[in-house]
Amino acid sequence: MKNQTDQSVRDRFFAPVHKALAEPDAGTRKCPSLSDRDHILSGIGRVMGTERSGRGWVQHMQMDWGAAVSVCGFFDSLKSARRLALVEDIATHVRLQADRQCAGTGADPLAEHPELKGFAVYASDGHYEKAAAHTPPVGGEIQPQGFFYSVNLRTHSMGLLDIARPSVKKEHDMHALKRLTAKSLRMGEKEGVKVIVAYDPAVIDYQLWRNWKTQGLYVVSTEKENSAAEPVGLKEWDRADPRNTGVLSDEYVSTSVGHMMRRIGYRDPETGRGFSFMTSEFTVPPGLLAFIYKLRWDIEKAFDEKKNKLGVVKAWSSSAEAKCQQAHFVCLAHNLMLMLERLIGETEGVRDEKVEAKRAKRQALAERIAAEAGRRPNPLVAGCARATERSLQFIRWLRYCLGKPRHWSLEIELLLPYMEAYIS
Repeated sequence: MKNQTDQSVRDRFFAPVHKALAEPDAGTRKCPSLSDRDHILSGIGRVMGTERSGRGWVQHMQMDWGAAVSVCGFFDSLKSARRLALVEDIATHVRLQADRQCAGTGADPLAEHPELKGFAVYASDGHYEKAAAHTPPVGGEIQPQGFFYSVNLRTHSMGLLDIARPSVKKEHDMHALKRLTAKSLRMGEKEGVKVIVAYDPAVIDYQLWRNWKTQGLYVVSTEKENSAAEPVGLKEWDRADPRNTGVLSDEYVSTSVGHMMRRIGYRDPETGRGFSFMTSEFTVPPGLLAFIYKLRWDIEKAFDEKKNKLGVVKAWSSSAEAKCQQAHFVCLAHNLMLMLERLIGETEGVRDEKVEAKRAKRQALAERIAAEAGRRPNPLVAGCARATERSLQFIRWLRYCLGKPRHWSLEIELLLPYMEAYIS
């Protein structure tokens, strides 16, 4: 193993994967054409690379990696149930490494709130891509491929819940969530840890929410326009707590099937836009739950990074195993970039200054607009200043370093101007 002083960006980028593969229970096997290690690295490499076709990526591996792999061998690996189980284990291991790396760094926007002690907080959502070539039609049409992901709102790590599995038509989010157990939606959190999940209104099924609540899973979403929930009581909330800035009401409601839920009326202090939040969680301050739903935007930014910056817009293959592997590789790439960016900040003091300046300028404008309208900004929103995706200049630099590894210090020196300003 190289000393840290001799390592390259590529060494440090893939280090969490090598750590996961070194675990005694990793379950790797020898394969003469494409080893388990190279299969995982190649999957991440394809997400990070610019080759979009499978044949193009295999040629890249042959020419640049010297890999003795064929097109059939590559796609057979993607279809392998054993490889899928291994990739899933490695992806989970790396995700948990990303969570541990975040601990104590001040990056968790929810850490300072004692009411959330003992809670894990996630945003989950479905995301659709173009179907792979040779995908069989469902209901007479080629359906786009759906993936369901979760992002940890404390650490920003990402994991796969499942893929859409349509049978007679496109699978709706709610149908997929009913297939999944509360244990799956809890993302492996230990028993005794309560989990809040922020999801768009596609998740609303109050009977299901009630069942999930018995298993320590709570949901916050926005109320549907056709909601029949009727108020049955008011909930006391601290109007002097700055975190509740923008809260208009907090009440207990009875749904059309007689389940008790909580409804929070909220007006965004920055935009003046009104929201009605429904939740099965009854203890957290209303403004804090509204903030958690606002943080749900983090998962949309992760999807934007995948689609518009990494260029992953199409399923690689039509088999369920291949689709799941691809999604795990997307999560691995996301988490490895997240960890590398944090590592560079901690060890080199290098931050994406141009993005931070842009964010500060945008926040100052929002606060000015709110003040002119006679509204006070919510301090939770004003004080949350973390990166939700990597800049394209950072990704271009990383791609260059992965393809042409040099000494770490030289590569960091190459990065510096791209973190200070946008290319002109």
